[in-house]
Amino acid sequence: MISSSPQLRLLPVGLLFFLFLCPAPIFGATPFPHYPVIAKNVRFWDKIYSEYSTSQAVIHDSNDLSIIYEVLPIFSHRLPGASKVNQPIFKGIKNKYTQILTKLAQGIQPQTREEKRVASLFGTSNPARFKTAASSVRVQIGQKDRFLDGVIQSGAYMDEIKSIFSRQGLPLDLAYLPHVESSFNINAYSKFGASGIWQFTRSTGEQFLNIDYAVDERQDPILASHAAATFLKNNYKLLGNWPLAITAYNYGPAGMLRAQKAHSGYEKIFSDYEQGYFKFASRNFYSEFLAAVQVAKRLEKDPAIQRKAPRSSLKYTLPAYISAQDILSHFNISEQTLKQFNPALRRSVFQGNKYIPKGYTLHLPYTSRHKSLIAKIPPHIYHGKQKPTNFHRVKAGDSAGKIAQKYKVSLKSLRHANNLDKNAAIFVGQNLRIPDSSSKSSQAIRPQKQKTFNQPAKTRIAVDASRTLPLLADEKKQKPQWLNIQRARSVVLGSLGVRNILRTNATTLGTITVFPEESLKLLADWLQVSATELRNLNNFSHNRELHPDEDIKILLNNVSAKQFEEKRFDFHLETEEDFFSAYKIVGVSSYTVKKGDTVWEICTKKFDLPLWLLKKYNANLDFSSLQSSQRLTIPIVKAI
Repeated sequence: MISSSPQLRLLPVGLLFFLFLCPAPIFGATPFPHYPVIAKNVRFWDKIYSEYSTSQAVIHDSNDLSIIYEVLPIFSHRLPGASKVNQPIFKGIKNKYTQILTKLAQGIQPQTREEKRVASLFGTSNPARFKTAASSVRVQIGQKDRFLDGVIQSGAYMDEIKSIFSRQGLPLDLAYLPHVESSFNINAYSKFGASGIWQFTRSTGEQFLNIDYAVDERQDPILASHAAATFLKNNYKLLGNWPLAITAYNYGPAGMLRAQKAHSGYEKIFSDYEQGYFKFASRNFYSEFLAAVQVAKRLEKDPAIQRKAPRSSLKYTLPAYISAQDILSHFNISEQTLKQFNPALRRSVFQGNKYIPKGYTLHLPYTSRHKSLIAKIPPHIYHGKQKPTNFHRVKAGDSAGKIAQKYKVSLKSLRHANNLDKNAAIFVGQNLRIPDSSSKSSQAIRPQKQKTFNQPAKTRIAVDASRTLPLLADEKKQKPQWLNIQRARSVVLGSLGVRNILRTNATTLGTITVFPEESLKLLADWLQVSATELRNLNNFSHNRELHPDEDIKILLNNVSAKQFEEKRFDFHLETEEDFFSAYKIVGVSSYTVKKGDTVWEICTKKFDLPLWLLKKYNANLDFSSLQSSQRLTIPIVKAI
C-alpha cells in the first residue's frame, strides 16, 4: 500500500517534493511481480496467446501447466458449427489420456509408446500423482489469431485507455487486461450477462455506469474503461497489491478478501486456496494477464501489424430526449455510422421503442458540416420525456391482430416492436411491447385482415394451463416441446404484474412473484426505496437471497405499479435480447435433481447456464422449492 502520512514526514524533502508533483502512486519497481510459483502458468498462457491458434487444441494437465500431452488440430473455434464438430473430439482425447493415467495410477508399468511418453512427462511421479492427473485432463483452445485481432482492434482505444488509467494514478499495463477478458471485442457477451471489452456484469457495471433498456455504457469501450479504472483502484485499496486486485477482477473483491484472510499473500493463495469457486479460471487469471501484457507488447512492436487508428468524433450532450431516426435524418448519416460512434445505444433506440436519453453525450463523425448542424437541430424534434413502456400479457384467445386493434396500433408496428415473425405468432403468457400509438409507424388497422395465431397449415394450438407456453401440436407428429420454446426466444414469459395492492394513509403495498435474476437491490432500485426497507417488510435476514417463484411484498410509495412493471419488463426483455444476439439453443438434454442440489449450482457448476434460461425451459416447475428426483430440461447453448 502507499505510505501513510506519518511515514512520509520521515522522507527526505526532495523525495517529498517529487511525490507531491507526481500524479501517480508509487507502486514499487514491479507492481506486477512474476512469482516463481506461477512461472509455468505464465509461459503456458504466453504460448496460448502467441503460438497456438483457434484451430488447435492444447491437451494439458490443469494443475501443472508445463505438462502438455498433445496439441491437436481442430475445426477452427471461430467458425460456425465448430463446437458440434469438435466436442466429440475433445471428449475422445480426454478419455484417452484419462485411461492412460488411470492405468499408471494403478501401478501398472507403461507398455505402449504412448503410455511411456505420458509417464515420462511426470518424471519420477508416484501413483497418487497419476491419480490426480487422471481427473485433471483439460482442453484449452489456442488464441493466437484471436489475440492478434484484439491487438489490431485495441489501437482504436489503447492510448485513451492508458490516459484514463494515468489520470487515476494506476499502472498503465492494466490497460491490457481486456486482452484476457474479451480480446477487445466490443460486442463480447457472456452467457451470464458480462458485456463489453471489460466484461462487466450488470450488477458490477451499474455501480459505475448507466445501464437500462435505452443505453448500456458497458458497450462503450471508453466509458467502460473509466469504470474499470475505478473498480481496479478500489480492489487495490481493499487488497493492498496488484496480483490480488487483478485476481479480484475475476473472482470478486469479497472472495479475494476471504482468500487473503486465509492465506495472506498471493503465492500461498495460488498454491493452497481451495474454498468457494476459486478454481482454474480465477487461479490463472493473474498469470493470463502477465502473459497478455508480454504478448501484446511484442505484437505492438511488429511493424507488419497495422493497428486501428483512434477515431475523432464530435461530442454533443443532448438537452432533451430525441429519436435515433431524427438524428439520422438531420445529420444525414447511416444507422450503421450512428451505431459505430455510439456503441452504448441499445437496439431499442434504433428500433424506435425508446428515445436517445436526455443528458446522453452523442458522438458524431468529426466534420465541419456536422459541427454546424449541431447548432441547427430544430427544437420540435426534442421530447420532454422518454417513451413509455406499455406491454400486454397474452391470454388464451388473443391474436396479434386483436391486440393491435385493442391498443390502436398497426399490426406492422406491433410485429416490429416485438420481433414477431411474418405470421405474427404469439404465445400464451408472453408479454408483448405495445408501441407508442402516436408514432409514425402506428397506423389504423383493418381488423378483418388480421390473422389469429397464424400457424403453418395442419398445425393447431393446444393450451396447457399448467404451462406458460402453448403446446404446438402437428396433426401427424408431436413436435418436441423445446422447439416450441425456442420459437419464444427474446420473449418475456410469466406475470410481471403487481397483485393485492393495498393502500393505507402512509403506505402502498403490493405482492409480486420473483423472476430469475431479480435481487432485492434491483427491485429496490426500481421501487426507489432501500433494500433494507424491502428486507424489513418481508422479515428477511441480512443475508437472505431471493428465490425464483417465491412471492414477496413490495413498497409502492415512490413509484406506481405501472412504472415498476415497466422497469421489470424492460430489464427482462433486455436480458433475453442480449443473450440471443450472441447464443442460440441447438437442442436439449435432461437432468434429475439430486439431494443437496441448488438451482444456482445446477446452473453455474453443472451446465454453465443463466438461471433465467433454465427457468424458461422448465416453466412449469416451482424453483422456490426444487425437489430431489425432479427432472429438468437442460437447453444446449451454442455461440452464434
